[in-house]
Amino acid sequence: MMEWLEGLGVEMERSDMSFSVSTQSKGGGGGCEWGNGNGISSLLAQKTNILKPSFWRMVCEILKFKNDALTYLEDHEHNPDLDRKETLGQFIQSHGYSLSFQEAYLIPVCTGMWSCSSQDVLSLSAFLVLSFCRNHGLVQLFRHSQLPTVKPRSQSYVNKVKGELESIGCRIKTSCQVKSISSIDGAAGYRVLEKDGSEETYDSVILGVHAPNALKVLGIEATHHERRILGACQYVHRDIYLHCDQNLMPRNTSAWSAWNFLGTTSRGFSVTYWLNQIQKVESVRPFLVTLNPPCVPDHVLLKWNASLPVPSVAAAKAYLQLDQIQGKRGIWFCGVYNGN
Repeated sequence: MMEWLEGLGVEMERSDMSFSVSTQSKGGGGGCEWGNGNGISSLLAQKTNILKPSFWRMVCEILKFKNDALTYLEDHEHNPDLDRKETLGQFIQSHGYSLSFQEAYLIPVCTGMWSCSSQDVLSLSAFLVLSFCRNHGLVQLFRHSQLPTVKPRSQSYVNKVKGELESIGCRIKTSCQVKSISSIDGAAGYRVLEKDGSEETYDSVILGVHAPNALKVLGIEATHHERRILGACQYVHRDIYLHCDQNLMPRNTSAWSAWNFLGTTSRGFSVTYWLNQIQKVESVRPFLVTLNPPCVPDHVLLKWNASLPVPSVAAAKAYLQLDQIQGKRGIWFCGVYNGN
């Protein structure tokens, strides 16, 4: 995808993927706060960690975790005979990770991303959680990842892609909410009904939406296999805020990173993205995006909602079976459930 966009003349740049964890409240002591955005100064942002054996054990285990995770993923991605039933809790237990590793690293990351309890984290799919951590640079303690991203932001590549498709004869309609997709009696193709009542017919259909939305527009015509496979993909709904409230960032500014997981094991964690770092926003004022904060942030600029797939064991098994429904009747499914 990135190569294709570059071929269209879309400017790219490297985006910082550093992260931090803060298990202490703003007003209290204790807990653990560290990051990997600025080397040793971020790692030791909380100076008391220097004298904690549990902290250094956690650091060593994160280094071990990277190797364990990459080996596990390589084995499962290259061996289709291996099932994906193992939970994250089983993976943790079989590899002997300490409680400090779980409470000051893995559990904050997982509860922050998927809004689940610390206990529910352990029942998530080991394969999907490890894949997410690898793909987003969350297993990299030192020399954190820098992933390619669009430099002038989304509108630039939207215009480029639109122009490319129109140059080869494609007709593009936007802001058209699809209500249903149904087969045509006695003919090939599909009838697409829009919310305003208008209809169009197409030879084939690509559904680039969340799994529940795909099943909704297919309605009663969804096949047994489509309902079984897509129905296994569950989602969690998130309240998302764009704001400037520094209370949702680590107390020690040296720990500030691109991704920041803040909270407590008992009450859960939220994740805050530091846009100044991720999108190279040149401003003294911090622009932050927080998913499911514990309270409404101060200085809110925008609020919206989104859904994120839950990396369950059932979903991991379903993803392996997508080829049973892809294009089988002229309908293709495209979403995060494809594994990217």
